[in-house]
Amino acid sequence: MTFHAERFWSAFQSAGMLDVATYQPPVGDLVVFSGGFKRPDQVVLDGMVHTTDYSIEYLAADVTLKRGFIITVDEVQYKVRQTPLAKGDGEFVTALLDEVGP
Repeated sequence: MTFHAERFWSAFQSAGMLDVATYQPPVGDLVVFSGGFKRPDQVVLDGMVHTTDYSIEYLAADVTLKRGFIITVDEVQYKVRQTPLAKGDGEFVTALLDEVGP
């Protein structure tokens, strides 16, 4: 039996478990893709500072992101912090993000 990541991804999307993200390349059309956007809060510096570690997991077939690219999720822009990392067999990719200030 063959694993079809797209089938699971569309089921997750139908269940409302994924966010819609966009990337506008310098040349070409806007790329719209679905991803598992995460915003976990972290406490650092002995509990004195709270920070959020943004990331998004997406299908490699949907978009190719690179370090420095700007994506938008829920009308907020995020910059890809480092080269996205493939997970498992490479069908899923995780990109660490930094929120872009106003």
